[in-house]
Amino acid sequence: MHKVVTAEQLQKIRMDNPSRKIVFCTGCYDILQSGHAVFFNQCKQFGDILVVGVGRDSVISYLKGPGRPVNPENNRLYLVAAMQDVDYAVLNDENLSDGKIDFRENMQHLMPDVFVLNEDDTGMAEKKELCKQLGVSMKFVKRIVPPELEPTSTTRIIDKINFAFRAPLRIDFAGGWTDVPYIMGEKLGYVSNITISPFIELKNGKFNFSGYPRGSGLSTSTAVKLLEMISSKTYNADAKSLANIGEDLFNLENNELNWAIGRQDQYSIVYGGFNCFEFGRHYAKRMDIDVPLEYLEAFKKNLLLLHTGISRNAQLAVEQVYQNHKTPSGQDALDKLARYGKEFALSMQKKDFIKCAEIMELNFKAQIQLASASTNEIIEKMYVFAKKNGLIGGKIAGAGGGGAFIFYCENPDRLKNAMKKEFVDCFEIDFDFHYKNIKQLNKV
Repeated sequence: MHKVVTAEQLQKIRMDNPSRKIVFCTGCYDILQSGHAVFFNQCKQFGDILVVGVGRDSVISYLKGPGRPVNPENNRLYLVAAMQDVDYAVLNDENLSDGKIDFRENMQHLMPDVFVLNEDDTGMAEKKELCKQLGVSMKFVKRIVPPELEPTSTTRIIDKINFAFRAPLRIDFAGGWTDVPYIMGEKLGYVSNITISPFIELKNGKFNFSGYPRGSGLSTSTAVKLLEMISSKTYNADAKSLANIGEDLFNLENNELNWAIGRQDQYSIVYGGFNCFEFGRHYAKRMDIDVPLEYLEAFKKNLLLLHTGISRNAQLAVEQVYQNHKTPSGQDALDKLARYGKEFALSMQKKDFIKCAEIMELNFKAQIQLASASTNEIIEKMYVFAKKNGLIGGKIAGAGGGGAFIFYCENPDRLKNAMKKEFVDCFEIDFDFHYKNIKQLNKV
């Protein structure tokens, strides 16, 4: 505490040390870390006495925004004073002037010989002018990181503390079921889908489902498995390709379930964005069908993601698919679904949104042909009502039997209000398209 001084005491420090070179530096020092220690050591090299100005809470909050500073000013002041290279620490002025100068009064009281800044500091012109007025020499140091240390910053530390693993969900537009090796055999399948936010998050061992209802048909369970996998200390996602991560996730889920599953959920969430995937018995690959983002965003403006209010039972639909897939009707349905999966992407590439909507509706009919449990009386009533109120085309998400509808319509708000008035249990799910892959999203 003997190293903590007030602004008024700075004059005495100057008077008591007329022949010694006094160095002054300043900063927020919100979360004291190794970079600050290096900076103080650099500053001390310019003189005999180092005085450090510490920014006040009100100033830092103004400069850095809500939530900053993390630590209160007196705590920060005390910690800075405790550093070996620091001889004195003082709180800066309460007022902030041009050039982000909150230490004018301290400089006037102390009259240091040297003022030290990082060479990438801002407000340089105003600081040079202040030093010129007071006859203070301005010196610059580089932000260096000794080889034994890792680069860090207050912002990086805060981000790490707040870090959560995140994964998007997905909307499947067309081609679902044709990604399942068990039912496709040697036939190729094609699925068009896109990832959406808000994200499912895993932080401190707890999941945040961002308000998504479970069993919505948007692949919540796969997102959970992906987060568990990439957050595991034994899994090195950084060293793996997106295809490797997708296949690892497919194998993980396939081994844990007692019925064969497909690859579209895993690959969609891992790759991110809009994709058309080709699926073979032992592989999945992204088709070279690129769609401009402006097309996708324009398409989204007419989409409504509406939960039916019915908790779906995907297992029933799955069992029917496995019973029916070898029948002539089942084979016909699978052929249609595979064709729709590819045609949807090609139509989107041409910006033919009406055709995309029609394909979604045809896909829904083929789903039902393959497994009647994909729908029920209430779902059918909802779809018919939607068609009378502006729906152009749509389908049930995932395996069906409940969960969410994805609708392409003339006026999403008008259709949403009409549906909610007629079917009181249904509700909209707010979403945005998401375009980053899982490695970009989690910086691994």
